[in-house]
Amino acid sequence: MSDVDLRQLRYLVAVADEGGITRAAERLTMTQPALSRAIATLERAVGVPLVERRPRGTVLTEAGEVLAERARAIERQVSSAVWQARETGDGAPPIRISARACEFEALQELIRGFTAAHPGQRAEAVMADWRTQLSILRSGGTELALVSGEVDDEGLDSAVLAVHERLAVLPAGHKLADRETVDRAELLPDPVIGWAGSPPAERDYVLDLAPLAGPEVEDLLQLVVQIRTGSGIAFLSQAMLDEIPRLTGVAVVRVEGLAPARLQLLWPEQQTSTAVARFVQHATA
Repeated sequence: MSDVDLRQLRYLVAVADEGGITRAAERLTMTQPALSRAIATLERAVGVPLVERRPRGTVLTEAGEVLAERARAIERQVSSAVWQARETGDGAPPIRISARACEFEALQELIRGFTAAHPGQRAEAVMADWRTQLSILRSGGTELALVSGEVDDEGLDSAVLAVHERLAVLPAGHKLADRETVDRAELLPDPVIGWAGSPPAERDYVLDLAPLAGPEVEDLLQLVVQIRTGSGIAFLSQAMLDEIPRLTGVAVVRVEGLAPARLQLLWPEQQTSTAVARFVQHATA
């Protein structure tokens, strides 16, 4: 097995996570042919087919699924080992914590408080894309992730820091726009605008609220435009709404029976860094 290296395993995990070569190559900032060649090299080293190429994309074989699952565990173990080695040596690196744009200010507040309470410890905020934030965390690119909303927490531990009310954002001309509070069932006929590339857990949660899927958007500005033009409605946390400086042309209403959005810290379940533990303790306190 000396011909199999960590990078090849990381490539296979990306294909498994993204459901195909094309999206995995985008995530890895590689060309599609280069990734295909790398996977073929891995298959020759292992000795069995790991992916099956179909007209509509690429899927993992049963052997590929087994190897990808083991590869995720290997990545976590290697990341933890490297971090422990660095932490016990001189000049320990900063803890890297990722957050999306709507949680970035909250993360910076946490870091300021943490470094004030622990002068010898450094922490670094990393701006994250919601499509890759957790895969980067699992592969050791960051030690912690600050996330709001529903996530796939497989292989991760978490601590809830706060809960924020979820509200419905409707076009200003919507028949329920003048109401302060509506029942969730009243919004079932409306298509729900989603985030492009959002994790399955968040998508399933939103579609459970209102099963009619609307267009997908990349950012808050696109979201507001789609709502204003009547393409659908959206469910946003109060914290996310606070990120929109001028909210015109839409109405915000409370929804009975809507679960709040949880703001939480996530880290790999095999993480053993004392610095990470100190940050989690500070943040939860």
